[in-house]
Amino acid sequence: MRTKQTSSKDQGTIGGRARRTQIERAAAEVLSEVGYAAASVGRIAERAGVSKGVITYHFASKDEILRRVALTLFEECAAHIASSVSDEASPAARLRAQLSAELEFFSSRRVEFRAMVEVMSNHRDPGFIRAFENVSTDEAETLAGLLRQGQTQGEFRAFDVNEVAHLIDAAKNGVLDRWASDEALDLGSMRATMLDFIEHAVRA
Repeated sequence: MRTKQTSSKDQGTIGGRARRTQIERAAAEVLSEVGYAAASVGRIAERAGVSKGVITYHFASKDEILRRVALTLFEECAAHIASSVSDEASPAARLRAQLSAELEFFSSRRVEFRAMVEVMSNHRDPGFIRAFENVSTDEAETLAGLLRQGQTQGEFRAFDVNEVAHLIDAAKNGVLDRWASDEALDLGSMRATMLDFIEHAVRA
């Protein structure tokens, strides 16, 4: 995923990175609480305990802040999955590890997940196209490739890999959406149920 370069004057300094992280965290909290439309620079500044001038010094616009909230989470999640999944494992093991790692990553980041969903659902590029529209498509294509490999190796039964990839992606997102909206739910048990269901659905 390509991202535009930030215009921060001191993004490379330790202090500058710390301040940007502080602002992004405040933005995530505001997004989670009031939603995308109401997430103003003023509210973000108030939550971060800084002036609007500090915000505009580190970020070119509110759009840049909100985009960074989502992109930071994408990058951290991708790194967590990569460290949790072995390329040498079987397709079935990689499928389970990949899905499990993603849900595990978000299990301690409810606020950030809610914020990410707000940005993904509402953020638009200059052409008024959803800025993160390709994320679900990319995930489904990666899943389809893994499912196809599992079929080739005899681990998975015959099915349309593209359709099943979208079904798995929808199931995973559905679990996360339910958990994010109800703090009484335990993502760990939901994850175990989902993984068991998917494994039974695809295995040969």
